[in-house]
Amino acid sequence: MENIGGVDVTGSFGDADKALEYAENNIVEFALLDTEIPGMDGLELGRRLKEICPGIVLIYMIGDSSRIVDVIKMKADYCILMPYDRNDIEDAVERALLLSRRQKKSLSARMFGRFDLFLNGQVLYFKNAKSKELLALCMDRCGGNVSMEEVIDKLWPERVYDEKVKKLYRKAVMNLQGTLKEKGITELFQTTRGSCHISKEKVDCDYYTYLVEPEKNGEMFQGDYLFDYSWGEETLANLMHEY
Repeated sequence: MENIGGVDVTGSFGDADKALEYAENNIVEFALLDTEIPGMDGLELGRRLKEICPGIVLIYMIGDSSRIVDVIKMKADYCILMPYDRNDIEDAVERALLLSRRQKKSLSARMFGRFDLFLNGQVLYFKNAKSKELLALCMDRCGGNVSMEEVIDKLWPERVYDEKVKKLYRKAVMNLQGTLKEKGITELFQTTRGSCHISKEKVDCDYYTYLVEPEKNGEMFQGDYLFDYSWGEETLANLMHEY
């Protein structure tokens, strides 16, 4: 493996517990596993690795062909039958690299500090400031529905709730949809009658990552959250209190 391009071999383990301990404290994108491992079934190790590293690519080396069905059932990505040669390993690595690239989200959002949305590492420009703020509000709600009334209350707090301000809401929605569609982003922002939300699983986000394991990701939060928007202070207060 060490002489195959595109792969950084960060660890090799003959003990399942040590492999799990390593995965707990390091980023692991790809694991090449034997189905027979001392102290633990190889498939159980794979399942536990997936819990720790949800996007990990798992490829198994199988000596007993009767275990292929078990490997398929646990949704491993590929398997190599023993005996194998270097070509088999190179093929497995190529598959792992392709799968890893596909699984990485092209969209990411920054909420700690100033709000921005990135596509393949490039910041997206929003022609309409309110449409960007609308997306930030939906991101703040972590995928939950945001009613038109709440959007208006947050984005236009000084306005009377009437047909004129409802038109401003619809304009912000249309502008946001147009900006995202121009970039080929069609599944992130969703609308229903009188409400909208984001599909949380479509975007990587520092805030969401932090909430999963605040102790492990404590360095991500430095006391700033959506500081361009006054309504973000409520979430900031909760973050300061809870974590």
